[in-house]
Amino acid sequence: MELGIFNQLKVIRKEENGFVLSDDKNNEAFLLNKDVSDDAEIGEKINVFIYKDHENKYLATTKKPYIQFDQFAFLKVKSVNKFGAFIDWGLDTDLLVPFSEQAGKLVEENWYLFFLLVDEKTGRLVGSRKINDFLFFDKIDVKQGDEVDLLLYQKTELGINAVVNNMYKGLIFNSDIH
Repeated sequence: MELGIFNQLKVIRKEENGFVLSDDKNNEAFLLNKDVSDDAEIGEKINVFIYKDHENKYLATTKKPYIQFDQFAFLKVKSVNKFGAFIDWGLDTDLLVPFSEQAGKLVEENWYLFFLLVDEKTGRLVGSRKINDFLFFDKIDVKQGDEVDLLLYQKTELGINAVVNNMYKGLIFNSDIH
């Protein structure tokens, strides 16, 4: 079972509030009733996104989050408290961005670029604003003329920084911006 992405899991039993799902290594995740149709059957395989709750138990959802593991996305800060910032990532529970993963102060209701990773201490998914830690600067396999995906994220004196193909740091010079 892999955190932060969609997994094909088998329904192994029905409980009052939902279904218990399992992978081929007998790891289990809980799927709430509201996230699955009433006609789900034992033995059926369901494509679900996997994350962990505050007790480190695996949870499953059929909802598609705005960000998945090892990806970047612009997300809105919902609240900031003594634990860090909480951002809306499209699921029922908000995603924590610990202070150790913040690059500057985050302001409620503002949108920022985040990266989704697994926290080494807790084993749970967290967001990070330390964008450069997750971008490659060398050994780039993009060649002149290649079509690329860009995620523009920061204006500088030279132009606008961009995440290229969800992997590389790029810069669009001011002279190339029309």
